[in-house]
Amino acid sequence: MRVSEHDTLDGLIADMKQVPVKVAKDCRATVREAAKVGNQVAKDNAKRTAGKHGKLYPRAFTWEAGSSFHGFGASVYSAEYGPDIARPQGGMEFEHGSRNSPPHLDLAKSADLIGPSFAQEIRGKMDGWFW
Repeated sequence: MRVSEHDTLDGLIADMKQVPVKVAKDCRATVREAAKVGNQVAKDNAKRTAGKHGKLYPRAFTWEAGSSFHGFGASVYSAEYGPDIARPQGGMEFEHGSRNSPPHLDLAKSADLIGPSFAQEIRGKMDGWFW
C-alpha cells in the first residue's frame, strides 16, 4: 500500500479508506469485461458448431451486466451472457442438444476458458488495492 503522507498513521488510514472504492470499481469493470469476452468466445463456438440449420443462432448471443448488491459486509457484481430467446433461434436447444441434434456446449466451453482468467484477473487487481 502506498501511504501518501510520508508513512504516517493518518496516511495509512486515508489510503485504507480508498480501498473499498477501488474494489468496487475494479470488480464491476472486471465482471463486465469477462461477460463481453465470454459472450464473444461462446458466439465464436456457436458459429463453428451451429451448422446450416442454426445459421441465425450465433446472432442471438448477447451479454448484459446485472445489478450490484451491497450489504451485510459484502458486495455482489453480476453479468450474464448467452443466447437471447427473444432473438431468432435464441431459444433453440443447441447448448444441451435434443433428440435431433447433439449438444454443442458453446457456453460451457466459454466458461471453461473465462473462469480461470477471470479469477487470475481479480487476483491481480488485489495487488493494486493494497500495494
